[in-house]
Amino acid sequence: MYTISEMASIFGVSRQTLIYYDKIGLFAPAEVNEKGYRFYSPTQIPLMRLICMLRDLGVDLDEIMRLTSSYDVAEMANKLRERVSELDDQIAALEKERNNVQERLSFYSDVSYWKARQGVPTLKAFPNRYVIVEPFPGDVAIDRSVLHPTLMRAVARLRETMGARPMRGWGTMLQRSYFHSDNPILGAGPFAVVPEGVEAKKLGQAQCLPEGVYLCISRWGMPYNPAGIREAVSYLDAHNLTPIGNAYDFCYMDATSYNEEHQEDFCCIQIPVAL
Repeated sequence: MYTISEMASIFGVSRQTLIYYDKIGLFAPAEVNEKGYRFYSPTQIPLMRLICMLRDLGVDLDEIMRLTSSYDVAEMANKLRERVSELDDQIAALEKERNNVQERLSFYSDVSYWKARQGVPTLKAFPNRYVIVEPFPGDVAIDRSVLHPTLMRAVARLRETMGARPMRGWGTMLQRSYFHSDNPILGAGPFAVVPEGVEAKKLGQAQCLPEGVYLCISRWGMPYNPAGIREAVSYLDAHNLTPIGNAYDFCYMDATSYNEEHQEDFCCIQIPVAL
C-alpha cells in the first residue's frame, strides 16, 4: 500500500489534490485507517494515471468523473474530438491576438520611421490600404472635443463590420476637392485603419488608399489644422506633382504622448501623386 504522500509523489501532484479528488468522489483511497490516514493500492495506479492524462489534455474534472465511471472507448474518443475542436478555436483566437500584436509593432516602427524624417517631404510607395472614415459633423468648429468622439464612431464601425480593432492607428481624411480652398478641412473626417488580414468581403464599407506613390510630410500638429495640408499642397504645386486622391493625415502620437515639449499630435500627411 502507498501512503497519500507516496501516491502524490508518483504522479507529481500535491496531497491536497488527492484529498480533493477523494472529496468529490473521483479517486478515493483503497483504505482509511482508524487515525484517518489514507492508503492506496498498486492496482489504483492505472486509474490515477488516466485521470492525470485527461487533466493534461485539458478535460475538466466533471467530464473526467463521467468518463472514468464507465470506461467507454467511444465516449473517450468523442470527448477528445471535442477537445481538439476547442483547442482549434483557442489557436485561432491566439493567432488573431498575435496578428494584432504584430500590427501594433509595425505601427511603432512607422512612428520611428516618420519621426526620423520629420518635416522632410518624402515620396514613398505603399500597397493597398483600407480605412473606415467617419465624417466630421457639419457646421461645428473642429477641435479635440469633436475629433475624438467622431473617431470613436469610426472605430465602432470597424469593430461591428469587420470584427477588427485599429491596431495600425487612425487619422483624418481630407478631400482633394478642397485642397486649394480657403477651408481645406471641409468634408474631412477621422478614419480608423483596417488591419491586415481582414477578409475582402468585409471591406465593402472601407475606403481604399490605392497602391502607389504618396507624398508624405510628418510634423507636430493636429490632424484637423489646415496648416498641415496647406504645407503639403504648397509642396505639390512647387514641384509639379499632381494629387490623384484624397489626403490621409495619419496620427502616430496623440494626447497620450503630450509632454512639456509637445502639446500637439505627431502626424504624417500622405497624398497619392502621379509621377
